Amino acid sequence: MAIRWKDDFVIFKDTFVRWVSSTDVMPPELHASLIDPYVGGAWIWLVEITIPGYATLYYAKNTEDVIYAGQTYTANNFIPGLASLTGDGSVPRIGLVVAQDGTYVLEDEINATEGGGGGTVKIIRTYENFFDIRVAELEQEVNILVGDSDANDIVFQLGSPNPLLKKIPLRRNSSKKCPYSTPSLFKGPECQYAGEDATCGGFYEDCHDKGNAGNFGAEIGLDPNAMKV
Repeated sequence: MAIRWKDDFVIFKDTFVRWVSSTDVMPPELHASLIDPYVGGAWIWLVEITIPGYATLYYAKNTEDVIYAGQTYTANNFIPGLASLTGDGSVPRIGLVVAQDGTYVLEDEINATEGGGGGTVKIIRTYENFFDIRVAELEQEVNILVGDSDANDIVFQLGSPNPLLKKIPLRRNSSKKCPYSTPSLFKGPECQYAGEDATCGGFYEDCHDKGNAGNFGAEIGLDPNAMKV
């Protein structure tokens, strides 16, 4: 298939396709440094690691701290990997190896959350002469599937969760047990109970005794024994 280049257009035989230039989404000087290996200056990797329940950690693959778009990224050593494509239909995975710091903060978070599942990692590529410009096209955010550690490194497996493993529906409907009775949801916006009780058994009687029967989260009508005609 013949390809002919003309400015920012590509022609595949009789098909006319417009090639969207990266100059449409980033400053021309930054674009020039991206495509010209002799322009000088260095491209630097940054990562933002967010684990549920903890503050986001900002690291720069550099010998000194980097201030990017007003945020300080601490100098560290890490290795971002390429997406692994197996050809078997599985969801692509990305590896990330982060060196342990002296305080083992990231390892403590991984251990406390049993792998950091549910967290995210934003991988950023930036140019040293344009640290004040945030370019979304040079950033990628992926989910933490699992994290592990040894004496030297934290090893993440990143990617998108396999949609075939998602529970559908996301919650089960019950005729007797209220889903809002779990510790993480009790007294929350759906439960709305604001009394002195610290726990809830999840049954209608519990909700009634608490004076909160109007917010009972189970579906009593699903139980044929509870219906009268």
